[in-house]
Amino acid sequence: MTNSPTVNQTENADYLIPEMAPELERGPRWLRDVRRRSREAFNSAPVPHRGLHLWRYTDPMTFLVDRSQVSDTDYGENFGAVEKIVREHLEHGNLAGVVTDLGGREIGFHGTEELCARGAIITKLSEAATTNSELVEKHLYQLVNSACGKFEALNGALWNDGIFIYIPDGLVVEKPLHLLRESGLSGSAQYPRLLIVVGKNAELSIIDEYGGGSLDESQPSNTNSAVEIFGLADSRVRYVSLQRQASGMHGYMTHRARIEQGATMLTVPLAFGGAVSKHDFGVILNGRHAESSMFGMLFGSGYQRFDNHTLHHHVSGETTSNIDFKVVLRDKATSAYTGLIRIENNARTCEAYQENRNLLLNSGTRAETIPELEILNEDVRCSHGATLGPIDPLSIFYLLSRGIDEAEAVRMIVSGFVIPTLNQVPKNLRDRIGSFVAQRLEGN
Repeated sequence: MTNSPTVNQTENADYLIPEMAPELERGPRWLRDVRRRSREAFNSAPVPHRGLHLWRYTDPMTFLVDRSQVSDTDYGENFGAVEKIVREHLEHGNLAGVVTDLGGREIGFHGTEELCARGAIITKLSEAATTNSELVEKHLYQLVNSACGKFEALNGALWNDGIFIYIPDGLVVEKPLHLLRESGLSGSAQYPRLLIVVGKNAELSIIDEYGGGSLDESQPSNTNSAVEIFGLADSRVRYVSLQRQASGMHGYMTHRARIEQGATMLTVPLAFGGAVSKHDFGVILNGRHAESSMFGMLFGSGYQRFDNHTLHHHVSGETTSNIDFKVVLRDKATSAYTGLIRIENNARTCEAYQENRNLLLNSGTRAETIPELEILNEDVRCSHGATLGPIDPLSIFYLLSRGIDEAEAVRMIVSGFVIPTLNQVPKNLRDRIGSFVAQRLEGN
C-alpha cells in the first residue's frame, strides 16, 4: 500500500483503538473525555507521509501496534540487577528517591517520603488526576497531545498509568530523583507518561531511565512515551533521559518542556539501546531571560537505527538556547538528526546555537544531519554547525607513536569526544554511562 498524506492506512481494525478499550474508561470525567478525543484523533489521522522531512528516514509503520498481537509479558532479568544498583545509590544518599515503573502497571515509590513531607507530590498520575485534579488538568496534555501527531494521540488515549511530580515554589531538591521504567518482553506494548511541574524558584533533577524490551528483533516490543515538563518563573530543571532498551525494542518518545521567565532547563538525551528509536526533544522558551541547553549523545552499533529531532522554540525575547548533540556509530548503525531553532517575530534579542557532530568508526555506518532555522525577526544571534566523518588518522598515528595500541587509542578518542556530555550527567550515573560506551567499543 502506498503511503498518502490524506488516506488513513490503519483501516485494519487491529491497528485501530476500539471504542470499548478499557484505558478509555480510566480517570475522572475530564480525563476520559480527553482520552476519547485522542482515540478519535488517532483512528482518523493518516499515517505520516514518508515525504515529510521528520519521517524521511524512519518508516512510521514501525510504530503501529497490532492490538490483536499484543499481550502483557514478564520483564527481563536485567531489571532486578539495575534496580539493585539504583537502590544502592539511594541507600548511599546519592538520590532523593527512586520510582520504579513496570510498563505503567506496577509503579513503586522508594525513599520519596522526605520530599513529600516537604510539600512535593510524587505519585501515580492516575491518582493525581483525582486527588490533585485541578493541578493535573491544568497541565496534562498541554504540551504533548493529539495535535502533535498520530503517535502522540496513541499515547494520549492508551497510557495505562504514569508518574506525576510536583515541586512547590521555593523547594530545592538537592539530589536527583531517579525514574526506572521497564518495558515488557516480545509482543508487549507500553505507553509511559510523565508529567512534571516545578514551581517558582524551585529546583529539580530527574533521571528518566528506560530499559527492558524484547531480545528478539523478529518479535519486537513497543514503547510510545510522552513527557511534559513545566518550569515556572526562575525554576531550575535538569532532565536526563537514558535509553538502554534491549535489541528488539521499537521506541518512540515525545518530550516537551515549557519554561517561564528567568527559568533554566538542561536536557540530556542519552541513547544506547533498541532496534529502532525515534525521539523528539523540545523546549519552549516562554519568558524573558529563560535559558535552555541540550547536550545529547547516542552510540549505535550492529544494525541499530536512531532518528532524533530537537526543537528550541523561542516564544519570548531575550532568551538563550544551545544544543550540542553527539553521535558515535559503528558496524552498520545509522543515525538521522534534525534540529530546529524557531524564533518568533516578537522574540527579539535572542541567542541560539546548535551543533551536531557525528563520529563514524567504520565505513559501514551512515549518518544524516539536517539543521533547520526558522527566524522570523532580524534582531537575533544564531549559529549552527555539523561535522561528519571518521576518527582523524593523525590522532590515531600520534597515539600509536606513543606506544598505545590501536584499540586503546580509539577508546581514548571516543571517550574524549563524549566527555563534555557526560559532565552534564549526575555523578552517580557517569560511571554507568562510561561503561555503556566501553561496551559498545568492545562490540557488546
